[in-house]
Amino acid sequence: MLKRSLILVAVVAGSAGACNDIGSGSGSAMGPLWILGCRDGKPLGTPDKPYGFDLEPTFFAGEPIEDIAGVLPSNRLIISMRRNGNSVEINDTLYFDVRDSAQIARCIRGRTDNGVPDWDTSSGYLSPDGTVATAPPALPWCMQPATIDELPQIHLVPFGPVAVSLQPLASCHSTMHPPAIVSVTGVASDGYITFTDFGTAVDAKQAITPPDARAAIEPDFKVAYDGRLQATFQFNVEDGRVAAAVRDKVLPPPQAVIGGMLSGNFDFDLKRGRVAQTFP
Repeated sequence: MLKRSLILVAVVAGSAGACNDIGSGSGSAMGPLWILGCRDGKPLGTPDKPYGFDLEPTFFAGEPIEDIAGVLPSNRLIISMRRNGNSVEINDTLYFDVRDSAQIARCIRGRTDNGVPDWDTSSGYLSPDGTVATAPPALPWCMQPATIDELPQIHLVPFGPVAVSLQPLASCHSTMHPPAIVSVTGVASDGYITFTDFGTAVDAKQAITPPDARAAIEPDFKVAYDGRLQATFQFNVEDGRVAAAVRDKVLPPPQAVIGGMLSGNFDFDLKRGRVAQTFP
């Protein structure tokens, strides 16, 4: 079996244009949300009457996991937005798990070769539960725009090429003896993210360059230090346990304890810093 060597490079973010301000950046994540059994067994909102969740992030981090030995490199990037700079165990955190930076960069670049996309289309179409379908009405993970002056959307589904997870560990806790964390995870289901900056993936002349004339993305592409990450997103929130049960065909699935919708954005530069929390 071929062994792959991985280098885990922990970085945190500095705001675009700020060189040394570790963890800073700008962004938002808000929307109607409900979480059952959140605080000492009491809910925060209900499916019929959700509450207005606002992450109000002030700390932005990135965690590249670099594959240096694989025949087909698959450099992963985990982006996180936290309410504050405290540890993740006592924080509300939104994670974006980019499973293969090169494939995401190819989707963003939108290059074609004689009209054929150079990003991976072999995974076919993604259903909202994260399973692979073969045709519409399921949607392809890389949604190219109608005109060249726009950027593509990446379909967000559980276990997709960009997987999203919300862990509200600060909002949901128990004050019983001793204080305890209430473990609940919401995942993105049937939504989109649009990267306006993903390192060098967006070509400066992309808006005026036909897809067949665009430069290729290298197989070992990664967002380098000081590279900018900027995106907008919107997605439905689904209980991670329910999504896993659907994927694994476990019937009946567990009762959902979290749901709703979130939308927002982030904008920061990657900076070296203390270790960031790995995607759960």
